Amino acid sequence: MAIRTIVKRKLWASSGGFCGKPDCHADLFPFFESGEITNIEELAHIIGQKKKGPRGANPLPLSERDEFENIILLCPTCHTIIDKNPKLYPDNTIKQWKANHENSISNIFKVPKLESRLDASKYLKPLLAENKAIFDLYGPHSKNAIDNQLATELMWEKLAIQKILPNNRKIEAFIEQNQDLFEGNEFGLFIEYKLHREGFEYNKISGDVNSTVPTFPNGFENIFK
Repeated sequence: MAIRTIVKRKLWASSGGFCGKPDCHADLFPFFESGEITNIEELAHIIGQKKKGPRGANPLPLSERDEFENIILLCPTCHTIIDKNPKLYPDNTIKQWKANHENSISNIFKVPKLESRLDASKYLKPLLAENKAIFDLYGPHSKNAIDNQLATELMWEKLAIQKILPNNRKIEAFIEQNQDLFEGNEFGLFIEYKLHREGFEYNKISGDVNSTVPTFPNGFENIFK
């Protein structure tokens, strides 16, 4: 079996891109950038994918071992440690790591509920501005990309992962919380943005680039204005 795409997306989003071992929390972005991790599938099963794998002697059906609940994102070092020492790291311990880590990430992205469209617009302004500045300076159609393609591509990938992806998740969470302030066609615009955010994030972290991902929706930068 293989880990489904929807599981990979949920796993990455819920982990925030950090190792789930509580005494590590290494930033996983550099491992993706260096090629040491090339696919989320290389990360850790809590109960081994096979019966003879680490912690594999468990009644959990093999058909359920590639599901979200049985996978945790770890750096390569921590993945090796838990799999080589399954008695020291039983499945219940790792499940608790996963639950605690997901709660911590969720708390980071808690966003305020605001009373006015003006306040909502002010909240979004710096997040949208930072994303736009990065895209304008280093994106595929920027002047830098034309003048110095290789160096610009490296910077674009780095900043897209380190800055744009977290900003995008925060923007989406904020608008979800404040969608009662929508006017006109803003709900439809938000749906377009969510589809763009999901596709853009998947392309940046999966290595399986999908050229059909929708672009940033025209006019979204003016939402709540």
